[in-house]
Amino acid sequence: MNDVYFIKEIIKEIEKKLNWESISLWTDNEYRNLSQLILEDTNISISAQTLKRLFGKVKYKNIYTPQSATKDALAMFLGYKDWLSFVQTKNNKTGFYFRHSDKWNINSSYKRILILGGVAVLFIIIILTVHFHSIDESTVFYADNLSGTVPYTVSINYDISKIKNQEIYIDFDEHEAEDSTLIEKLDKSRHLINHCFETPGFYTIRLWIDGKIYSSIKVHVLSDGWTSYYFNNDNFAQRKFVLPLENKVMDQNNDSLLYLSPADLTKQGFKSNTVYYLENMLYKDFGLSADNSEMEVKYKNSPENGGISCYDVEFRIIGENGLVSVMFVQRGCHRWSEVTVGDVLLNGKYNDLTNLSSDMASWNIIKIQLNENKARFINGQDTIFSCLYKKPLGSIKGIRFVTKGSGAFDYVRLFNSNGDLKYEDNFEK
Repeated sequence: MNDVYFIKEIIKEIEKKLNWESISLWTDNEYRNLSQLILEDTNISISAQTLKRLFGKVKYKNIYTPQSATKDALAMFLGYKDWLSFVQTKNNKTGFYFRHSDKWNINSSYKRILILGGVAVLFIIIILTVHFHSIDESTVFYADNLSGTVPYTVSINYDISKIKNQEIYIDFDEHEAEDSTLIEKLDKSRHLINHCFETPGFYTIRLWIDGKIYSSIKVHVLSDGWTSYYFNNDNFAQRKFVLPLENKVMDQNNDSLLYLSPADLTKQGFKSNTVYYLENMLYKDFGLSADNSEMEVKYKNSPENGGISCYDVEFRIIGENGLVSVMFVQRGCHRWSEVTVGDVLLNGKYNDLTNLSSDMASWNIIKIQLNENKARFINGQDTIFSCLYKKPLGSIKGIRFVTKGSGAFDYVRLFNSNGDLKYEDNFEK
């Protein structure tokens, strides 16, 4: 048995763990999601393109042999210590042993080769252990100012002068922004780097050494009340990520709603006669765990008020360690619906999410309840989706609402698991 066999086995186990649709039906979205899940669980980055080659989505001219770090990450994602541990476990389960000619009763010359080879491997392991140990002890990477109101400059203190590795980068967690310097190579001769966040959010700044994450810092960039952004097909790629300040819009009406009409957008210089989205976000210290909470929102997205065909409305709770998100759509458009709860990721293309569609023309009330690692989504009086999730989401760092066209929100409330009101906004000026 060689790597090809074990790679096929580990792919089967990953498919079973994820419980998504068949791998043969995966699109770029599934590979990107898997890449992100592996990164979160193992701190090892495997690109979506690499996963496609590995899983056979992209044909390779020869048999594709991944690097050791890639194989280790796949094994660690399944709960094994490393690739060798996975292989040994599979060997034990399948009863695989060396053929007679490979047993330890081979001639002495082969024994000597094996012994010398074992010594060489042990020597390499010792060298690598000392190498990585020296990286851990010699590396300095920290920030004192981990929270502040936008625009916010965070100062990263670092010392990588003793590390021999050349490929050392800092990632400011703004991958979709147009500024390519947001992921940059660190200068060993310096010990301070400042970065300004101009958009509210909860960011994880990572130190990369030779393609692996060796340290990370979480920064909470608070919003000054609710902040709204406009985007259309021209900047759609930045959706769910970083939105440049020039796309910020202001709700200037005293109507007790979080709502920007097409006329409001036109007055502020934005195109309202095209397909556009509005994203409303609030980042603050809510003092509430996402894993024991309930969010209640009254909303609508009607064509009369500026909603656009399929009338998407998306609700997100950003936790310290994960995300809860659900996208409602107009009846008949459930192919575009989506739901995310930590490690659970489903979309309407490959799953029956018919219940995530409703009448958007009138006011609706959605409740997202999270308790004991179970999520329930209630629209009106109906429980429309529920699921279990494994990884704790942690404290709530932000909430975001996205509408296709000009959707409206009447109020938002956050409760703890005992039903105590922890946050409320009726959008009264």
